[in-house]
Amino acid sequence: MNVSDIIKQALEKKGYLNLKDASKALGISPELTRVILNKGHVPKDRTLRTIAGKLGLDKSTLILAAHREKVPIEVKGYFLSPTESKFRQGKRVYPLSQEQCDYLERILSSEEIQLMRKYRQVSEEGKTQILGYVDYTFASRVQK
Repeated sequence: MNVSDIIKQALEKKGYLNLKDASKALGISPELTRVILNKGHVPKDRTLRTIAGKLGLDKSTLILAAHREKVPIEVKGYFLSPTESKFRQGKRVYPLSQEQCDYLERILSSEEIQLMRKYRQVSEEGKTQILGYVDYTFASRVQK
């Protein structure tokens, strides 16, 4: 999804249907609003932060989407788009991009993903103990 689509959706949710009202709400000129929404212009980061603040959008999501639009096609794969759907209380459940979340959901269950998140928070000694237990359990099942 590109920047103009993200902004259009947020404006529609807030009930702004014309450019004049939208530009007043965003705190930018009507001409800049028109160019962003209708022509697909990608504004500067400072303007994106202002827009995100006025619309209640995640600033990093909007800015990353803008940078992803600007880069050459060969590099776009390195700019993964963050997911909004995984937010809970202002934080993403998984601090990953949408593409990474989609991939993990295909190969792992949500319990396995949560287990990996918890494992990453354990101390090095705890990780050694966990790996030892997993290796022991796996080896004992293989022998049976």
